[in-house]
Amino acid sequence: MLLRNSLWNLAGSALPSVAALVTVPLLVGALSTEGYGIVTMMASIVGYFGIIDINLSAGSIKYLAENHASGEKERFAETFWFGMLFYSLLGIVGAVSIFLFSKQLVGYFFDLSSSMRDSTILALEISALGFALSQIQNYLLIIPQALQHYNRSAQSEAFFGILTNVVSVIAALAGGGVVGVMAARVFVSALNSLYLTWLIRQFDIDLSFRWPGKEIRSALTSFSAYSYLSKLASTFHQHGDKLIVGAIAGPVALTYYTVPVTLAGRILGLTYRLSSVIYPRVSELAASKRMSELRPLYLTATKHISFINLAALGVIILAGDEFLRRWVGESFVQQGYPVLVLMTFAILIDSLTNIPSLVNDALGHPKITGGFALSRGILGIALVYLGAAKFGIEGAAAAHLTSAIVLTTLFLVYVHGRTIPLSFNESIRRGWGPSFAVGLLIFGCMILFKWFIPSGLLSTVIMVLVSLLTLGLAGLAFIVSSEERAALLKVVQRFYY
Repeated sequence: MLLRNSLWNLAGSALPSVAALVTVPLLVGALSTEGYGIVTMMASIVGYFGIIDINLSAGSIKYLAENHASGEKERFAETFWFGMLFYSLLGIVGAVSIFLFSKQLVGYFFDLSSSMRDSTILALEISALGFALSQIQNYLLIIPQALQHYNRSAQSEAFFGILTNVVSVIAALAGGGVVGVMAARVFVSALNSLYLTWLIRQFDIDLSFRWPGKEIRSALTSFSAYSYLSKLASTFHQHGDKLIVGAIAGPVALTYYTVPVTLAGRILGLTYRLSSVIYPRVSELAASKRMSELRPLYLTATKHISFINLAALGVIILAGDEFLRRWVGESFVQQGYPVLVLMTFAILIDSLTNIPSLVNDALGHPKITGGFALSRGILGIALVYLGAAKFGIEGAAAAHLTSAIVLTTLFLVYVHGRTIPLSFNESIRRGWGPSFAVGLLIFGCMILFKWFIPSGLLSTVIMVLVSLLTLGLAGLAFIVSSEERAALLKVVQRFYY
């Protein structure tokens, strides 16, 4: 079931990510480089209002999974309604704040002509409604995930994620500008919220309104208060660097920074979707006193996810320059490829904390995860400011890599043997070690090969295909266990026979 949920969760993010990558050149062409940078900065401004969210969803999915596993229907309903009421109120507060301060926000973060300034203010005011809808939408999405029905949540994410990108392009090509793009996205968000409401009603669970009792409120807020630190750090990481680069270097430079960062983040971010399904699973194991199953689950997931992450890294390094050239133009290769390489390594290093953080939180230690995540965010933002001011967008990317190396190392050393019941050495030996040894050897050879052949689409495609084939064979030989190979063979046999 865990593998099936992982694949569904991956699909829910992969399909919209592909749609987003395909539509970026169309949006840049329709909105202009400046217009696309403005849309990016608006998304970052609205995203920053997410800091008022204490990350109640993290506690909700943990306790919803535990209550469902133990059959406590009333506590399940109380947990659901506490989250629903909280995110409804949060959406209203955030939307009103964005709407009332839209002029001041645009004046502070943007240097625009008067005509563009008016349309940007209007687009930001429209985005205020989108903020309110997104809070409800994101909370409703965790309900099928807590029940481990990732197929249903993934189907919703995939369909509406693709739809968001498609209608954004339609609005831009129709001449709607930044206002039309933001209005189209808000419309899709409203449709998504209505669909998720209908979907949840289809599950065999009692969600009759129950006022959340003191015990439920205390448990959720206590857990989420520490988990909020991770949420705060995520907000810094996702939006802070863009605001800094945009404010220092302007919207055009921000576009050259954002496009490669989006490419790296979308591709490596997909693997997080594979690993995130371990969170409700570990919560369920802890609630049902089956902790003996955690050790093999943790090591297997670590080994497989790190191998997949390395595969994604190698493909980005090998094909990134040619992809940028074909995707958005030669100018993005010259200015964006170094950013792409640096950010790819930074995101890869950050990804090493995904499974440890999820297990750590599921076992009830969000304070530790949150503390390290917040430190990562603060250090990253400080270094990005210094790097962008001194070396531009390449300096900002290098700053991300530096902070990732420092805080990831400290976090992994600290949690193993303390909150995670495995030693750091064992995790290296049986988790990351085999994957990194195989992956780095293969891609080291391919990168050397890349230097000796002429650049071009055909040579890039050949390198990627050879790399993926070699990785696949090496994965079957050294990463996948004999039991997993046998199960895979049975699946293949059923497919053909």
